[in-house]
Amino acid sequence: MATIEEKIKIASGFLKAAPPGEINDVFNDVRGLVGDDELLDGGILSALEEYNTEELATVDVPGIEGKAIVSKYGQIEDNRFLHPKSNKVFKLDHFRQIASDPEDHTVDEEMEEIRKVIEKDTEDYVIDRYAEGVSAVYASKGVVTIAIVHNKYSPSNFWNGRWRSIWTLNTETSEVKGTLKCKVHYYEDGNVQLETSKEIEEKLSKGSSDPHKIVSKALLDLIAAEEAKYQAALNESYHDLAESTFNGLRRALPYTRTKLDWNKILTYRIGAELSSK
Repeated sequence: MATIEEKIKIASGFLKAAPPGEINDVFNDVRGLVGDDELLDGGILSALEEYNTEELATVDVPGIEGKAIVSKYGQIEDNRFLHPKSNKVFKLDHFRQIASDPEDHTVDEEMEEIRKVIEKDTEDYVIDRYAEGVSAVYASKGVVTIAIVHNKYSPSNFWNGRWRSIWTLNTETSEVKGTLKCKVHYYEDGNVQLETSKEIEEKLSKGSSDPHKIVSKALLDLIAAEEAKYQAALNESYHDLAESTFNGLRRALPYTRTKLDWNKILTYRIGAELSSK
């Protein structure tokens, strides 16, 4: 018999692995597994916090236009997060993914000018490439971080998906690091999940005139090229899987190379039962 601590550990693992758009469904399922709402609420808060920040959860914040991203790059405290465009910090209920209590936040003045330039170019890029995408641009101590998330939910067609990308630019060294992640869940007549990622390291060349605009353009050009390349590689992999791997997993005939006669098997079973009486 599993202890309550073991049950909470298992429940936390399920929550952190929840498919895109299905965290509430998973939470309701693990409630039955643990069987104690009070202990469950106290034991899985850290798992929900990790899920929200790693999956770049998007929330509506009172008084702020558009969606806000929940990420560790804007995390001020356990339940307070920065919305860099408005310079507001909001409180997040990790259980319900509800934001509240926006307050003013002090910005890094040395980084704010380049942050705003990159933020504008990033928004234009996301609008062009991701129909329902959300972005946030953070800047602190010489590092600019771009977070992009695009959720696409289609439960009526039995699939949900999420695209995430994180890009960091060291403004001193011009080094760029990127992490691209794609997660898809398909569950019609089965349960198939795809989770894939790619790491990228590059370096930008700086210009001398109007450096912020030049750096921003070079950065977004790099992001556009790398994300397009990765998406093309994924599409090619899906095609290969459909044409070869998945076909190989399906067996048209059993090992006997003869189709099963289910009516005959039923007759054998009835005969066996009669003979045993």
